[in-house]
Amino acid sequence: MSPVEADRPLEAVHPPRGDRPLEAVLSPRELAAHLPEPGAWRPFPVLGDPAWERIEPATRRSLVEQARRAAAVPWPPLPASLFSGYARTGDRVGFERPYFERRRRLAAAVLAAGVTGEERWLDEVRDGVWLLCEESTWCLPAHEEFAREDGGELPDPRRPFVDLFAAETAALLAWTDLVAGPALDAPSAVVRRRLREEVRHRLLTPYLARHWHWYDDRVRPVNNWNPWIHSNILTCALLLSGSREAMLETVVRAVRGLDGFVAGYGPDGGCEEGVSYWWRAGACLAESLQTLRSASGGRLDAFAVPVVREMVAYLHRMHIGGDWYVNFADGRAHLPDQTALDIPHRAGLLTGDGDVVAHARATRRTGPPLVHHEVGLGRTLAGLFDTGWRDAPPAEAPYVEHAWLPSVQVMVARERRGSPGGLFLAAKGGHNAESHNHNDVGSFVVALDGRPVLVDAGVGEYTARTFGPGRYGIWTMRSSYHNLPEIDGVMQAAGPEHRARDVSCALTADRAELSLDLAPAWPEQAGVREWRRTLRLERGDDPEVTVEDRWELRRSPSRLALCLMAHGEVGTSPGLVSVMGRSRPLLVHYDPEAFTADVERLPLDDPKLSAVWGDHLHRIVLRATTPRASGTARLVMKPGAAP
Repeated sequence: MSPVEADRPLEAVHPPRGDRPLEAVLSPRELAAHLPEPGAWRPFPVLGDPAWERIEPATRRSLVEQARRAAAVPWPPLPASLFSGYARTGDRVGFERPYFERRRRLAAAVLAAGVTGEERWLDEVRDGVWLLCEESTWCLPAHEEFAREDGGELPDPRRPFVDLFAAETAALLAWTDLVAGPALDAPSAVVRRRLREEVRHRLLTPYLARHWHWYDDRVRPVNNWNPWIHSNILTCALLLSGSREAMLETVVRAVRGLDGFVAGYGPDGGCEEGVSYWWRAGACLAESLQTLRSASGGRLDAFAVPVVREMVAYLHRMHIGGDWYVNFADGRAHLPDQTALDIPHRAGLLTGDGDVVAHARATRRTGPPLVHHEVGLGRTLAGLFDTGWRDAPPAEAPYVEHAWLPSVQVMVARERRGSPGGLFLAAKGGHNAESHNHNDVGSFVVALDGRPVLVDAGVGEYTARTFGPGRYGIWTMRSSYHNLPEIDGVMQAAGPEHRARDVSCALTADRAELSLDLAPAWPEQAGVREWRRTLRLERGDDPEVTVEDRWELRRSPSRLALCLMAHGEVGTSPGLVSVMGRSRPLLVHYDPEAFTADVERLPLDDPKLSAVWGDHLHRIVLRATTPRASGTARLVMKPGAAP
C-alpha cells in the first residue's frame, strides 16, 4: 500500500461491488476489524506442545517412517539443465520429480520433528529450508512466463513469477516457520530470517505488484489457479506479513480475487474442471474461507453465501461409489489414498450440509494412519489436529438419486438413492473450451454396482504438449476416445463454438433423461445438421440405461461409428457387447443389422492412467453397416447375471 493509500479508509482503496458475494461478507472494514496482527494466528501447535503426543501411535509411527524413507538418500539437485529441459524437449517430469521430492521431504521432516522432538529431524528441516531458499525460482518451468517473455530458458531470480507451486512452496515454509520456527533459531537466527524474507520477496511482494493472469478473467478465463494460489497467499499473509498494513492489503486483494473465481460459477456450484480439480478449486476456496474464519475467531464467515454451499456440495454429487467419481475433463476417476477428506468435512459442517458431512465420513479411510504428508504440510497439519474429524463416527454415504447442474450441463443419476448398487449414469453437454476440457460434448459414463464400466479415460502425465497446440492430438483428449460418434473419421473440434444446443434435462422418480443436439460440436467438414442424443436411466423393476441417437447429415458418410471406452474384459456376439464389472457384466444391446462391433485393446503405459485403470482399457467401435445421411441408433444397457 502506498503512503497515500495507507492513510485512506480501505473501502476507498478497494470500493465494494454489488456482484461480489464474498466481499459483501468479508468487506475491507470487516477484515480490518477482525483480523489479528501478522503472526498472531496460531492454528497448529509448535514443536514440544503436548498436542503432538496425543496423536495416536500408528499415525506417529507412519509419519516417522515416511521421513526416514525420504532421508535415506541425498537431497536431489536441481541444476539449470533440468530447468532448461522443458523448453528444449517439453519434458516436465525431469525437473518436477526432484522439485516435489524436496518439498515432500521437508514436510515429512517437520512432522517427524513434531512427533519425536529429535534434533536430527530439526537438522533435516534446516537443510530443507536452506535448500528451498537457495533455489533460483519456486516456479515450475512449464509455468515460467517471464523467462519465455525474455526469450530464454532460465528464470531471473530478480523477477519472481507467482505460479501454483511458488505459492505452495511459500506456504510450506510459512507452516514450517509456525510449527518449527523457534527451533530453527537455535543455531542461528539467519535461517528463520531468510525464510521470511524469501516468502515476502517471492510471493507477497510480487502478488501486490502486478495483475496476474490467474487473478480474474481480464486476461484469461479463471480456473483453479485462482483459489489454489490465494489459499496459500492468505496463509503467508496472516503468518509472515511484515506489517499489519501489508497484511490487510494482501487479504483484501485476495478476497476480491476469490470473488473473481466465484463469478465464473453458476448458482449450482458445478465445477467444469471436474472432480480431480475440485480439490484445487472448490476445496481451496473452502480452505481460504476457513483460514479467514479461523484467524478471526469465527467472526469472518462466508460459508452462508449460497454459491459457496453449492460448490462444497459438488463433490458428493459426483460420487459413484467407494473411491470412484465422475471424471469428465482432465482428472482421474479414482481418488488416491492420501486425499484430504477432512476438507469437505469441515466445509460441510460450516455450510450446514449434512450430505457433504456424511459423504466425507463414509469415504474416510478406515484405520491409521490418519494423514499422509503428500497432501502438503498445511493439509496434513489440518487433518492431524482436527479432533472433530478424527473422532467423528462413521456415516452412510448419501448417494444422491440424481442431480442436474445446468451451468456445466452435467447430469448424474443412479438406480437407487442411498446405494451404489445397480446402474449409474453421468452425461454431459457443455462446450469444447472448458478449463482442462476434452473434446467430449455429449459423452457419458455408465457404472455398475459402484464401479465405472463405460468410462472417460481421463488424462495422462502432463507434458508441454498437454497445454500446447498438440493437446487434441493426445488420444485421451479426442472425441473418438470418448463415448461418442465418429463421422467419416472426423472428430469433434476444440473451441467455445463447438458446444451442445437445445439442451434439456428431466428428473423424476421413474427416470432421469438428458436430451441435446451435438451437431455444433463437430467442425463444418463433418457435415452435421443435427445429432440429437438422448441419454436415459430408467428405474423400476427392469432398470436400464439407453442412449438414443438421431442424426441428419448433409451427405451420406463413407464411415460412421459409435465409440465406447470400456473398463473390464469385453465379450461380443451379434447385437451384444458384454463388459465385466465388479462382480457382474454390463450388457450393451445394439441392432446387429445396423452395426458390427470391433474391440481394440488399449495398453496403458502412462503411470497416471494405469494407476486408475490397470494396464489396459478397451475401445469398442460399433460400425454402421450401411452409413446413411439420416438415421437412428439405440443402445440399451442392462446388468447381466453374475458368472
